Amino acid sequence: MDLNKDKESFMDYLKYQKHYSENTIENYERTLNEFIGFLNKESIDAFSKVKYPLMRGYLTYLNEKGVSKNTINNRISCLRSLYKYLVKEELVENNPMTLIENVKISKRNPDFLFPEEMIELLDSIDTSDDLGVRNKAMLELMYASGLRCSEVVNLTLNVIDFDNRILLIHGKGNKDRYVPFHEYASKWLIKYLEEGRGNLVSPNEGPDYVFVNNRGQQMTNRGVQDIIKRIGRNYDPTKKIHPHTFRHSFATHLLNAGADIRTVQELLGHENLSTTQIYTHITKERLKDVYLQAHPRNKE
Repeated sequence: MDLNKDKESFMDYLKYQKHYSENTIENYERTLNEFIGFLNKESIDAFSKVKYPLMRGYLTYLNEKGVSKNTINNRISCLRSLYKYLVKEELVENNPMTLIENVKISKRNPDFLFPEEMIELLDSIDTSDDLGVRNKAMLELMYASGLRCSEVVNLTLNVIDFDNRILLIHGKGNKDRYVPFHEYASKWLIKYLEEGRGNLVSPNEGPDYVFVNNRGQQMTNRGVQDIIKRIGRNYDPTKKIHPHTFRHSFATHLLNAGADIRTVQELLGHENLSTTQIYTHITKERLKDVYLQAHPRNKE
């Protein structure tokens, strides 16, 4: 059997039957190409020849390379999906992933900013030119609606309902959801669309994407990351601020203010409630305030 032929068959399955996003498909393909490279070094020319000991050797190889535990788990997930597909299609008889378990990772709370820090960060953005207005509108919207980086760069003009202040978001796994945004974010978004965006794109020639770069083209994930890194460094060089900081802060602030967790789950586009529950960490000060207000003995 041909490794690349089976890989391409699997990639077509992900694209046309599972309808995975382009980003997910690209990540899977990178993982499989790296795995095939490892198999070539081991003189393995077919997925059917991979046995459990070799799979353990691959994970040891990744660990020795210094690959993070999260990345290793992502690769395990990819290979599980691959072999599940190969078994289903009767391209292999045995599944070497059956006994492979995820690497244990110590739980840590997501990075987030306190409300006053987030407001200070957003207020620190230089809006003296068109790119600055774009940055302000983009980051205000990310915090207002809890958008993923990929969701904000793929946002198109036709999914914005300014009358009701609602976005139609095409999320992970091609799952759509409606997300509101507040008046302040709307103000900056309108300012950008009316005053800044037109100077970045050629009339009637620009893309339908809301946020464009200085060449009038669709923003990229890396572009957004670089912008946020620069703004974050100017705000406070001691803090690590990245695109997910806005999403984490959005969820944390809503939950701390009393929002129902299932509502937050819907807003974030999480399939499982357990994913949303990582945001239920509450600051010690908040926990103490709630306790003192609620406990009957504290009122005596």
